[in-house]
Amino acid sequence: MKFLKYIFILILMPLLFNSCETDFDVNAEWEDITVVYGLIDQKSNTQYIKINKAFLGEGNALYFATIEDSSNYSCKLNVTLEAWDNGNLAQILEFDTTTIYNKEPGIFYYPKQIIYKTKPYDYYSTYYIINPVDPLDTLEFDTLWLNGDYTYKLKIKNPITAKEITSETPLVNDFSINKPNYHSEFIKFLNKPGANTQVVCNTAKNGIRYEILIQFNYKELEYNSTDTIYKKLDLAFDIQKSESTTNKIEYFYMNEDFFILAKNYIPYKDQNEEDKIKDRFTGKVDFIISVAAEEFDIYLDVNEPSNSIVQEKPEYTNINNGIGIFSSRCSKMRSKPLHTETVGELINMNIKFRY
Repeated sequence: MKFLKYIFILILMPLLFNSCETDFDVNAEWEDITVVYGLIDQKSNTQYIKINKAFLGEGNALYFATIEDSSNYSCKLNVTLEAWDNGNLAQILEFDTTTIYNKEPGIFYYPKQIIYKTKPYDYYSTYYIINPVDPLDTLEFDTLWLNGDYTYKLKIKNPITAKEITSETPLVNDFSINKPNYHSEFIKFLNKPGANTQVVCNTAKNGIRYEILIQFNYKELEYNSTDTIYKKLDLAFDIQKSESTTNKIEYFYMNEDFFILAKNYIPYKDQNEEDKIKDRFTGKVDFIISVAAEEFDIYLDVNEPSNSIVQEKPEYTNINNGIGIFSSRCSKMRSKPLHTETVGELINMNIKFRY
């Protein structure tokens, strides 16, 4: 009887396991989800919007990402940018498709990708910074292609499904860099403790996030060559948020850091590579300030790398009937050549620079 009991259990076990099997479909029913990424800039004569669709399928998602049809719509979308002035429609900018051919390798298909860009439009205004000593001397000028007083509304319509996607943003208005000022001909880094270089700009209307980047440009010339190689060294990067209590952004760059970075990163670690360099020539120091509007600032904060054990992040989008970000930004750069005293300090450090 005991033998028959074991046989019965062996026969019953496959039936029990089969009865517990359940087929799960991990993929939900496909839904048209439009993904939008667009940052408009009043200092640019062309505005760009990246529009794709989310994709879903059986198999490896990384493989689908490399296929162009997975994330591109089969039809051309109707895309417009409306400029509104206190409730009145002031201007409509139309978009057309264009193809870029230099996308860097990554998860998604490359090197070419389709994006939307504005058709040529006429609006622009030019403003000048006049030398207060000589009113006939123009020190700087800028051309603005969008009106900083307008609100811009993005509208996307699928001509096949009639689906509409919308969003809107104010513009980050243009701003000025006050220091280093346009009167100074050179930038001088003093190699002594406590010496610093001040970077100051006034706050921009609708500007929330201010990224300050300082870069040093130089060129290298190898033996048996007449072609110089352009090089760039990042000196500093800082992020600040505007406050209602002040109308300026301020940053102090410690001059000693310039010489430390130059010594550590300009000469090649490989002595054989360094021996190929005949001369180096100093270029300009670029002070670049990039300003983001509130929606873009929130998007960057939400998607920045997590420093905690909690890796889940909330989803953030300001796209109606889609996902992504539509906002504005504005950048400005002031460039200054190095003072001869600073160049002399580099020469004394044996980094093969010359005047």
